[in-house]
Amino acid sequence: MKVENTYLKKGVDKKKYDRVAEIYDLFEFPMEVLAFSEWRKMLFNKVSGKLILEVGIGTGKNIPYHNENFIGLDISRRMLERANERLKKTRKRAELIQGDVEFLPFKDNTFDAVVSTYVFCSVEDPIRGLKEVYRVLKPNGNAYFLEHMRCENEIGGKILDILNPVVSIFGPEINRRTVENIKKVGFKIVEERWLMTSIFRLIVATKCS
Repeated sequence: MKVENTYLKKGVDKKKYDRVAEIYDLFEFPMEVLAFSEWRKMLFNKVSGKLILEVGIGTGKNIPYHNENFIGLDISRRMLERANERLKKTRKRAELIQGDVEFLPFKDNTFDAVVSTYVFCSVEDPIRGLKEVYRVLKPNGNAYFLEHMRCENEIGGKILDILNPVVSIFGPEINRRTVENIKKVGFKIVEERWLMTSIFRLIVATKCS
């Protein structure tokens, strides 16, 4: 494994992710125990393909669920260092790359599958990032998502709208319409499962040939 070269758009704020890298797993620990780890297993039971890209790999929580041949990309070098520590505890070979999902450093139609868990709530321009995922995915390949987003219940949705300006200061947006965004860039949704109300969802989307 090697942590590759930086490929980031000018002015991107990666420092906030570097700052929280050491405590990120601790912050997520309650939800990881309660639900996230089980949902990760559920997601990766569906993933197939010879070459997999994970965007927003973070501290590498998905590494235990990956097969051998995958590439992990994240905007934060400190996050990637934590991911590398996890990777060393396995026999898996992978390539970790610092880069921005909005400007993926790969050719068109490269990957059999793309995986993203809790990423598009934080991407500055989610439509651009999803277009990049679509671009690097092979025709008829699948993108697999675990995401949290705006509640379908209108009262719950409006509460998230009110809270979003405060929460987004710390990173994630809590009222994004991620399923709609996935459809907007050309994906066909083949599975959408609500995991904890409509806020947390598992999504499988296909790139139509």
